[in-house]
Amino acid sequence: MTLPIGILIVLLGFVGWGFWRAVRAYLKFRGKLIVACPETKQPAAVEMATWHIAITGAFRDPNLRLRDCSRWRERVPCDQACLALIAAAPEECLVHTILSKWYQGKTCTCCGRPIGQTSRWRHNPCLLSPNMRLFEWKDIPAENIPLALRTHAPVCWTCLVAETHTS
Repeated sequence: MTLPIGILIVLLGFVGWGFWRAVRAYLKFRGKLIVACPETKQPAAVEMATWHIAITGAFRDPNLRLRDCSRWRERVPCDQACLALIAAAPEECLVHTILSKWYQGKTCTCCGRPIGQTSRWRHNPCLLSPNMRLFEWKDIPAENIPLALRTHAPVCWTCLVAETHTS
């Protein structure tokens, strides 16, 4: 093997490794996250600047940055102190993870069947409000999900469909 081919192989390996790290960083921080705002102590729905995180994370630790926060409408100047909470446990802050953990071991309020595992790729269970109204996850603003989980009851997707077709 000649020296130029060896250098090319090393460079391709280095670029491939950086690409793999960038994709991993992107996937780790994408989606809506819920954190307790360190300033207000209230739930806040945030979205990360995932492309920035992916690019900066290719060859070193990613530089975390928020793209959007539900509290910015009320509190424009923000030091983004919640980034430390997100960096410590990004998966635990994801809306899908929070909802999936809440549904574990629960049964449908309407039919009594176990809810089972939730998934990003199929229909998910919904919530029944105290005034007997059904809500899908997408109908609840992410920053209101912690409150909804304290006040609402679990309902399976089958019962949601049955109820919406009979109304």
